Amino acid sequence: MVLMPQLDSDQIINAKIMGRELKVGVEVKKGEEDGLFSKESVCEAVKIVMDDENETGREVRTNHEKLRNLLLSHELESSCVDGFCEKLQELVR
Repeated sequence: MVLMPQLDSDQIINAKIMGRELKVGVEVKKGEEDGLFSKESVCEAVKIVMDDENETGREVRTNHEKLRNLLLSHELESSCVDGFCEKLQELVR
């Protein structure tokens, strides 16, 4: 689940991509006046993700597991390194 404070613009963009596009987290609602998270809004986001009956929660957990497995797979690391080496060799030729 993504719970990112508003510290830097790239973190905001990453959190929105993870929540809206990849659907591996949910956005925590911020206060309209101060732009800060309340403990109630954080609690609401956690409940959504943890609730077995909630469709969004199930989707987030499923997608999170898929992304986690992809990022931790040895094949991904090897293919990235292999691709990088191939590009370097092309530059040298």
